Amino acid sequence: MVMIFFAAAAVYLFFNASIPVTDPVEANYALTAKEMLLSGDWLSPRIYGQYWYDKPAMVYWLIILSYKLFGINEFAARFPSALFSALSVSFCYWFVRRLYGKERVAILSAMVLGTSLQFWILAKMIITDACLFFFVSVALATFYLGLSGQGKKWFIVAYASSGLAVLTKGPVGIVLPALVVAIYIVVSRRWGLVKQLSLISGMAVFSAVVLPWYFYMYKAHGAEFINTFLGLHNYIRATVSEHPKDNVFYYYLVLFPLSLLPWTGLFLKALGSLAVRPQAMHERFLWVWAAVILVFFTLMATKYPTYVFPALFPAAIVTGGYIARMENGGGRTDWLWLAIPAGLLFAGFAIGLKYLKANPDWFVVSSLSGVAIIALIWLQTRGDRRLMPAAVALGVAALSLVISVYGFASYADTRSAKVVAAALPKEGAIVASYGDYPTSAVFYSDYLIIRLVTGKESNEPRGIWAGKYTMPTEPEDVFYARTLTNPATYVIVNAHDQQQFQAKLQVQNFVPVASHGKMTLYKRK
Repeated sequence: MVMIFFAAAAVYLFFNASIPVTDPVEANYALTAKEMLLSGDWLSPRIYGQYWYDKPAMVYWLIILSYKLFGINEFAARFPSALFSALSVSFCYWFVRRLYGKERVAILSAMVLGTSLQFWILAKMIITDACLFFFVSVALATFYLGLSGQGKKWFIVAYASSGLAVLTKGPVGIVLPALVVAIYIVVSRRWGLVKQLSLISGMAVFSAVVLPWYFYMYKAHGAEFINTFLGLHNYIRATVSEHPKDNVFYYYLVLFPLSLLPWTGLFLKALGSLAVRPQAMHERFLWVWAAVILVFFTLMATKYPTYVFPALFPAAIVTGGYIARMENGGGRTDWLWLAIPAGLLFAGFAIGLKYLKANPDWFVVSSLSGVAIIALIWLQTRGDRRLMPAAVALGVAALSLVISVYGFASYADTRSAKVVAAALPKEGAIVASYGDYPTSAVFYSDYLIIRLVTGKESNEPRGIWAGKYTMPTEPEDVFYARTLTNPATYVIVNAHDQQQFQAKLQVQNFVPVASHGKMTLYKRK
């Protein structure tokens, strides 16, 4: 288990220092934690110098601690996601071994989880999902250990983990575990399990974990916290689509199989086997776990690629169990369900980087992808096909490390204002942005950057999602008039806003002084 943790941590941590903080999502978390650290107030999340109620404090606390250990930099900001991803892989191994008592199934399940496409990508990102994944997985796994008669102590762990999940991302941290357990009891018709849930002592533990921070926030910020956090960022997101074009019933039916690559084929085979093979009690819980998460978020109005991420944990376990059965009697055709998706994924890495133009020198990625594909073909046709899961996992791990250097770092560089921010003077400048707001520029430069809006925009009523955006704004004409005689005035402009920006009369007094990726920095003459 310890070796699994360190192996996973190495894959998820290596080369993170070379990946810039990107806009728009990563920069919000990195900057909020930075401002909380520098302000000395670790309880109230803040960004752009004002309080911000988008997420609870857990992920910010983790990044702050990382900043204290490693300094305020990219590696530190990415460290919590990598750490909790490695913990999730290790916990998966521990849980499966305890559940089935089979070392091989435990290793295969951890291997599937740790090398699934969405899992290792999110392990390198500055977002809440890796932490939420761990706490929800621990909560549901330990709930099941308690329900299966392995001791009431596991319920205490489950309620505490649910509390930590609520501190990470809000009510969903308890809603998901409660729904899964409730529906499992209904599906299995084991009504007596309700009496075993230790509800009174469990909710006492849950409350002890959750209430101090939430009570503090309510006392300190009152109705504004309740209305923004619970209202906008939870209730409104669930009932009003933030991205209406994504609000389709098949959104996760397409996305979830992709997130499981290269193991998607075997997961679908395992799903298909339900019709011909009786479910064991453990498997029933795992399938309910995955299905509830997929259905729950399908019913939500707002959809994000990461919302069903916690369903990867049970999916990896049922896939690992299916692979173990295949190793004892799978034919050549069965293994094609792994070889073909893996080959397509490896080819996709090379082609994708070329298409995205993340780095003009993609020879290393394409060469390694080619070697991995050749190894798959050889194992499928002439070698020992039972070695294929290990070969696939090794190929994914190796490519993920290479892609961190030749893909992620270069691609992130085009979505970050790091280089442009470095062209600003250390102090004394007035900085604004036109179009898309570059939060990463604030993170790297320490300037409070103003978002320019037209006079019409500033007078319009704020929409339902306006509460998400708390950066300072100023009407364009006011800004240009206020800075008319100040040569240390800068404006950051995104590429797709360039033409509109350059058409403005006031811009005749500005000249470009730096350009990188999709951003150009203009300075007043």
